[in-house]
Amino acid sequence: MMNNKNRLIWSGIAIAIAAPLIAAGYLHVQRDSFSCEAYTTIIQGDAAIDLIMDYDFRQGKGHYQSSGEYSSPGKPIVRLSNKVEFDYWHEAGRIIMISSETNELPRKDFPFRNVIPDFYHLRERGVTFQVIPANASGYYFLYAGSPVFYCIRN
Repeated sequence: MMNNKNRLIWSGIAIAIAAPLIAAGYLHVQRDSFSCEAYTTIIQGDAAIDLIMDYDFRQGKGHYQSSGEYSSPGKPIVRLSNKVEFDYWHEAGRIIMISSETNELPRKDFPFRNVIPDFYHLRERGVTFQVIPANASGYYFLYAGSPVFYCIRN
């Protein structure tokens, strides 16, 4: 009887020690392995870009893919797409992303390029976001402390 009681006590102690470690490990994996999708519109003057953006973060390697349309009054709509492979790491509560490969289409220069970071156009360029869990469904991407978009967890 005493032996079973000791086992029960030691089992409880082991569970009490293991539970926070398992929870911390789970949170760390969630921070470094997630994907999400965002919808955004960038307006510059009378022109606008409507984009669907997909981000995938996996243990220091990332992938960004977007598709959308550029519209300007009196001009035909231009279809846009982009793929960016990147490396990333966490530093001071932010995610630093450095592009390693880009495939932006069309390759023409559009007026909106001056409002989109070089990270999305050129290799070996960086961008820093603060990615904050908003709720169980998604994340806020903040740039310089201001929310840029809400990304829905996939």
